[in-house]
Amino acid sequence: MIDFLEGTIEEITEKYLLLNVNGTGYGITITAAAYDRLRREEGAARVYTYMSVSDNGVALYGFSNREEKDIFLALISVEGIGPKAGTNILSGINPDSLRKAIASGNEAVLTRIPGLGPKKAQRMIVELKDKFKMFAHEQDEFTPDEEYLQALLALGFNYQKSREALRQAVMAAGGNTDREVIIREALKRLGK
Repeated sequence: MIDFLEGTIEEITEKYLLLNVNGTGYGITITAAAYDRLRREEGAARVYTYMSVSDNGVALYGFSNREEKDIFLALISVEGIGPKAGTNILSGINPDSLRKAIASGNEAVLTRIPGLGPKKAQRMIVELKDKFKMFAHEQDEFTPDEEYLQALLALGFNYQKSREALRQAVMAAGGNTDREVIIREALKRLGK
């Protein structure tokens, strides 16, 4: 098992990383959080990885930190969720919000994640609720940024572009936390 790789970034897109490790190029499917962190890296970059071996071949999946990888491992332990689906889920919601949604049984939040339907959301809750139960006692509401991000994702916008638009919208709102104002500002930046 390859727990992590450290090397120079040769190429990076929202879902793919080519990492040069001592002259060998590793192609890694990455989460949105890993992309967000790695696109700013200069010099050596460390990526926590999971190696999937199946009839279709060998694939590497990359994560921004060990915590994100641990949540991924919990996700793929759920029947019907493979490495690709686990990566997509983690690219649609931040790890803390995901754990809180599962722990509190909040199916509505889970089904807003692109590609995650009600049946898989229910299965995740049933199989992982006990594992994440300590998060149910924390604040039950999601941070405004996460709530707003989910609204933009539900409208079909790209994860990374939505995050950036929200960041700019919050700065432009100048302390105004009204949901409509921030969403409207973010939509302006997304060109809609």
